[in-house]
Amino acid sequence: MFAERLKILRAEKGLTQVELADMLGVSKGTVGMWETGKRMPGFETLDEMTRIFERRMDYILGYSNDTTSPILTDEDIEQLGTWLVEDDYTEIVYSFLRLDYYGQEAVESLIRAETRRCKDQGTLKSRDDFQAIVKVNVVVEEE
Repeated sequence: MFAERLKILRAEKGLTQVELADMLGVSKGTVGMWETGKRMPGFETLDEMTRIFERRMDYILGYSNDTTSPILTDEDIEQLGTWLVEDDYTEIVYSFLRLDYYGQEAVESLIRAETRRCKDQGTLKSRDDFQAIVKVNVVVEEE
């Protein structure tokens, strides 16, 4: 969603990838990665895009078709931050699921070790601080 929306917004402003990259202080390659959906910009960059494109951040990200003012409320900012975190963790889960048995075991071992370390240091966060819903559908290809 974001990649397509960014291409459209850039074209509407008559900007090249190089011009947009210069305005945002990034490389042309970075803009290209965003437009192919291979990367996502950080919050500060998205915030700058709201100024450049005069659109709301949720519109730029493709979560909304609302083209109203880019001035965000604190609630809007919090929601967008949540969406970005959810997207990041979704990508992490997909990466984990794509690993073979040994890769998954290595990741799980690292998580257990880091959990013990944080617990020993008193820095382990409570599970009550988070709410997560995980649903995995495994697609099995028939031979």
